Amino acid sequence: MEDVFKPSSLTIKQLFGNTDALYQIPRYQRPYSWSNEQLEKLWDDLIEAKENEPNYFLGSVITAKPVEQGNYMDIVDGQQRLTTLMILFCVFRDLYPTINHHLLDSDPFAVDSQIIKASIAFNDRFERLRLKTHSNHQSEFERIILKGNTLDCEYPYKKELRIEEEPKHKFNNSAAFFVEKLQELGEDESGLLLNYIFNQVKIIRIDCQSVSFAIKLFQVLNDRGLDLSNSDLIKSYLIGKIHKQYNSDDETRKQKEDQFMDDWKKCEQLAIASEESINDLFVIYEYYLLGQNPKFSLYDELVKLFEVKDANSVVSDFLKFCEHYREEIYNKNDKEIYSLWYIKWSIYWRSILLTALHTNYPFYKELVHELTKFYYLNWIAGHTLSKIKQTSFNLIKYIKEKKTIPEIKAELEKHLNQYQVLQYAIDNLNGDIYYEPWCKPLLCMIEYKQLDDSSVSFLNIKDRNLHVEHIFPQTYKKVEGWKEKGTAEIDASINSAGNLTLLSGEKNIS
Repeated sequence: MEDVFKPSSLTIKQLFGNTDALYQIPRYQRPYSWSNEQLEKLWDDLIEAKENEPNYFLGSVITAKPVEQGNYMDIVDGQQRLTTLMILFCVFRDLYPTINHHLLDSDPFAVDSQIIKASIAFNDRFERLRLKTHSNHQSEFERIILKGNTLDCEYPYKKELRIEEEPKHKFNNSAAFFVEKLQELGEDESGLLLNYIFNQVKIIRIDCQSVSFAIKLFQVLNDRGLDLSNSDLIKSYLIGKIHKQYNSDDETRKQKEDQFMDDWKKCEQLAIASEESINDLFVIYEYYLLGQNPKFSLYDELVKLFEVKDANSVVSDFLKFCEHYREEIYNKNDKEIYSLWYIKWSIYWRSILLTALHTNYPFYKELVHELTKFYYLNWIAGHTLSKIKQTSFNLIKYIKEKKTIPEIKAELEKHLNQYQVLQYAIDNLNGDIYYEPWCKPLLCMIEYKQLDDSSVSFLNIKDRNLHVEHIFPQTYKKVEGWKEKGTAEIDASINSAGNLTLLSGEKNIS
């Protein structure tokens, strides 16, 4: 049985010189992004290590077999370091073409231009590192770095470095940085540094059998946050479909990919404008498409759903979905939508409402009202996610089937009766609610009901100036004349719903 992952300790010479050392930066990765801050740190670490350490550990690289079989391995983690090292090799090649020639007869481990070139391209034909982050990134990398003359590279303007979609400016910047540093060292010292990098700098390469496992492994090994997500993998899969569909038609392929990327960027912008991650929006979209609890990971589920669909149609439909979210959920000035935002199971009510919006469900307003009542009753009753999850997925299915509001109300009544929701909710409302998590949201909902539609605005329950206060004071016994009037009935009702109200401001109102 083949191992799901295999770690290897490699020198830089082995990492880029072995027969299996062919790497690609896949489409789901971000473009090359290192700036002077990261370059300075790498350079300083290498110089300091060369002077003080027999060996230097550069971290780990995680690879995976790509979905499309081939000789190149996907880089799941380590793409920025590997791209930067490749740029450094090309600068060594161009700046000092006869580097270490005087050491070849005396030092068997001296690295010369032939070893550098073999690390850049395998058998002078296959690039050791390919960039598939976008259709034009590889051609720019070849033109500027792999096949160009890095001595011609100049530092770009700062505004150019801020353009994430055009890594060519970062390529130029990194090359110009290394040219400057190696010129300062001189050829002999640069040769010694080159020998150290190739022979004494080590990296752990972890080869995985699948991309999904490689990402899980990355999450386990790192606590610095994953730079790629399921949405990146979905983007890669859909672009791959475009390339496969129009493989023999370069012009159409480029047109379709450009159209796809334009729509994808609009989706990302809508997500940012809605203070939501595009990954979470894909989860909601998945719930809408499935109408049931997913059995597999988000990526695996969506790949199955998108298998027979056109990639451009998929992203166009998702874009409409994101527009509905931005305009009708996030930006909607509506009392009941405001009330729903306090619900702890927000992904479910959002999935239901977006399904209704996306399918032009004719009874949308009535649906919002029924959802508000359903979720609040279950929350107040003390029920957990397990109680409402299946009913939530059923509602998505019912809406896609265009069931009427009376039919949906009947289904919700079954749930309320089965779990005695109403009785539990009434019991809890008649008790001490001051410390309940739904206390302030409930009072906010009451406040909304009393306001005119034109003057309503969202009440942020995390606002420190918005307090739940007692109408009849908690400390009434400290007031002269009230101490003697205290009763068990009054004490029991101090924290009841009838004795609580919302107040704004730092001080209570007398």
